[in-house]
Amino acid sequence: MTDLRFFLKLARPDRWWLRLGAALAALTLLAGIGLLSLSGWFITASAVAGLAGAGRAFNYLFASGGVRGFALGRTVGRYAERMVTHEATFRILARLRLWVFDTVAPLAPARLGRMRGGDLLSRVTQDVDALDSLYLRFVTPVTAAVTGALFATVILAFLAPAALPGVLGVFILASVILPLWAARTARKAGQDLTQEASTLRAEAGDLVSGLAELKAYGATDRVIAHLEQANAGLVAAHTQLSAVSMINGAILALAAPVSFVLGFGLAAASGASAPLSSLAGFIAFALFEAAAPLVQAAELYGKTTASARRLKALSEIAPAVSNPDQPAPLPDRWDIEIRDVSFRYPDTAADALSGVSLSLPEGGRLALVGASGAGKSSLIKLLMRFYAPQSGQIMLGGAPLDALALEQSRNRFALVDQRAELLSTTVRANLRLADPDADEARLWDALERAGAADFVKRLPDGLQTWIGEKGGLISGGQARRIALARAFVKNAPVLLLDEPTEGLDEKTEADFLDALDRWLDEDPRRSTLIVTHRGRLLDRARQVTVLDEGRVVSAGDANALSQSDPTLKRLFPKL
Repeated sequence: MTDLRFFLKLARPDRWWLRLGAALAALTLLAGIGLLSLSGWFITASAVAGLAGAGRAFNYLFASGGVRGFALGRTVGRYAERMVTHEATFRILARLRLWVFDTVAPLAPARLGRMRGGDLLSRVTQDVDALDSLYLRFVTPVTAAVTGALFATVILAFLAPAALPGVLGVFILASVILPLWAARTARKAGQDLTQEASTLRAEAGDLVSGLAELKAYGATDRVIAHLEQANAGLVAAHTQLSAVSMINGAILALAAPVSFVLGFGLAAASGASAPLSSLAGFIAFALFEAAAPLVQAAELYGKTTASARRLKALSEIAPAVSNPDQPAPLPDRWDIEIRDVSFRYPDTAADALSGVSLSLPEGGRLALVGASGAGKSSLIKLLMRFYAPQSGQIMLGGAPLDALALEQSRNRFALVDQRAELLSTTVRANLRLADPDADEARLWDALERAGAADFVKRLPDGLQTWIGEKGGLISGGQARRIALARAFVKNAPVLLLDEPTEGLDEKTEADFLDALDRWLDEDPRRSTLIVTHRGRLLDRARQVTVLDEGRVVSAGDANALSQSDPTLKRLFPKL
């Protein structure tokens, strides 16, 4: 319940929508009780008057008008209640998805490395959607049921008090005891359903994303076996929930007529007239309209609480890097100095970086080289503040990097790496990730600078062309140029390049580097840190720092070092 209360608090901005929906649900239920009970009384009273020969004296206009009024009120109320409660739920779920994103964003990439992509997707979609039961099926039906029970109690207390214990007793069994039993028996099945659905989505995601490699190594059968196992668990959970629902449905189907018989029989036994006895019976019968939603909500209790727990767990993960309580002013300079930095990834035994010191002045072009695993990319992750070092300090413009606001410090850097991370959207949307306010002229200018304007113009819809998942509908070289153009749109003073030309042919690489040179030369204060294994990129550097197993083994002028340093000669034998 603690997790459910947490998400109820998140709905506070839309509490008036929920209250209005609950009020309309209660009015709709009252109209339904009035319609059925008045109709039963009217029919019975008409029959009694007819048998007594007093049909002409019976005032049927008043009763028939009441029936029509209740029928119209129930129809309008039901429509309005659906409109309002769904509007409230959609508003709350939209806000909840934003809350999930705001919660997850600070955790990336450091704290999300252990989570499977499919599992994270399940939390954002499946678990958020499951919480509609909390707002739509818990809050509103409980309010309506309490209101209906109070109304029925008052009416029966005045007109047929003898029927009150039996009617309320059966209603309490159906609306309190039965939901508690349903929640208890269906809880584990609901939790299993949530977990198995998440596992199934994660397995399917892995299968799709790695399908080429799985087929190449003949591993598809093993992944399919995992899928079948998760699917079997999902089917078993659904079967158990269906069994509970079937039992509850049968009990409710029996309880409603039993309640009618009790209400009618107890009222008649106490000496009430036939019309009043019918009214008591039909009040009891109509009241059961409020019991069914409570039972259905209880059946989903396990699933809802499991989803709430999975979402709440995201907020309990501490981010690797947080904003300082009182951020320091952003300095005007953007030179970088790394002082004796050591860093180790979580749950690893060896340091990725150990006592690393280097500097990148304004206007500098520093190449960071070393064998795979030497710590080059780790250093870039520290500059982007995806992680924080365990010791040492990184300075930006003379100010400690960890004393600056995250967004402001990251705005000083633009990152282009070998993966060229592009979203499954249009060229325009990918470029505007760097600056949502960039106009068309600025986007085309960035594409021109990156040498990408010509091929974008040839695309079917230009900037509006959909480029597919991770840019899968364009070539690797084109994706790399769009990533570089995005960096130009951002116009950050420090450009971080992590193997940006890996896998490109010589001409594409040369065009890429020419575009880079032109951009850097436009402002003498612009600087770049280049992580590379490629000789062409090393030629662009003025300074070189060589890393080996997380330590700086040599550093100095690029030309001098290329002639004398044995480690550099081993890494670049053609120098």
